[in-house]
Amino acid sequence: MALAPVYVISSDEPFLKNEKSSMLIQMARKELPEAEFMLFTNNDFSSGATANLAKLENELIDPGLFGGDRIIKIYLDSINSTTVQVLQLLAKRSRPGVVTVVEIPRIKKTTLPTAPEKYTDKFRGQSSVETKLKHVLAFLMDIGGINEILYAPSGIQFNTWIMNQAQKHGLKIDADVVTFLSLCCEGNLVAVDQFFSIAKISGKEVIDLDTAKAYLESSSRYTGFEFSEAVLAPNTIRALNILASLCQTNSNRTQILSMVVSNFDKMLWVIRKLKEPENSQILRSRNFKERSAFFKSNGIVLPSTSDVLIKAASTMPDDFYEYLVSELAQAAKYLQEFDDKKAYQSLQNMAVSVYTSSVRELKKL
Repeated sequence: MALAPVYVISSDEPFLKNEKSSMLIQMARKELPEAEFMLFTNNDFSSGATANLAKLENELIDPGLFGGDRIIKIYLDSINSTTVQVLQLLAKRSRPGVVTVVEIPRIKKTTLPTAPEKYTDKFRGQSSVETKLKHVLAFLMDIGGINEILYAPSGIQFNTWIMNQAQKHGLKIDADVVTFLSLCCEGNLVAVDQFFSIAKISGKEVIDLDTAKAYLESSSRYTGFEFSEAVLAPNTIRALNILASLCQTNSNRTQILSMVVSNFDKMLWVIRKLKEPENSQILRSRNFKERSAFFKSNGIVLPSTSDVLIKAASTMPDDFYEYLVSELAQAAKYLQEFDDKKAYQSLQNMAVSVYTSSVRELKKL
């Protein structure tokens, strides 16, 4: 299969973009085994009206006999003038021996061009960013580029996606397991995929409902919630062990850490909700259905997780809560900058902070 010079992958779901990008990059490595891999993010371009494209353009210039094959991945976190300028440069400068994969946020379906257009340096009139984007995507079509929108599965589509992921991992599951995973993971594609990754390592080919429940309720490596539970319990040693296990047993640390951060953010949000006067009855309620309905509506399914949240909401000091929110935001920022090491350290800080307040005091220095 001949590779396109440029792929523009648009989606609001990071897992889908990363999965598609990884597949395309693997294909490119087979076709261009000597190619140098390069990564560009928003930080490599200016945030002003005119993007600094010199570094990218330099890699797109043909070096002649000096081996200029390149596999380039570009991650852009917003649709703005910089995005338009980067894609316009790719349409102008792309050459044989270079495959570029660009990840951008989800665009409207109407923004996808219906026909290719010949390249032009200047746009007519004062076009909006969206209109300009549609033109540059058409320029890319003209040179053989591919534009694709990936939509996160939901409802019945999510169930179908779970079945397909199981097949990708060589596993068999029945309808009850699909329903259970759909309920527990509620749209978290990373959690589902990691569940299947570990299930495959265990040697099982058929995953029944009891096995799925055992995995999700007892192992920190499947949902990512257990790290949050250990921090909030509080149990520093368990939290650190869980974090280490998550990262040691999985090759894609960015995905794993992103899942942990996302789940911890969800738990902190639920704690804030529990502290609101209108939800105070949930803290005292002995009615399982009432409690389950509240937690399910906020994305929490497992009873062990809801028990930890109730305890934390009842006993956690406000200053500790604010510290966790701040440190988690820092971890998320590092992940956006592709700095897994610092993100990992922020999560470690959160784990250690429950044991000693001196960690939180460092925030004041």
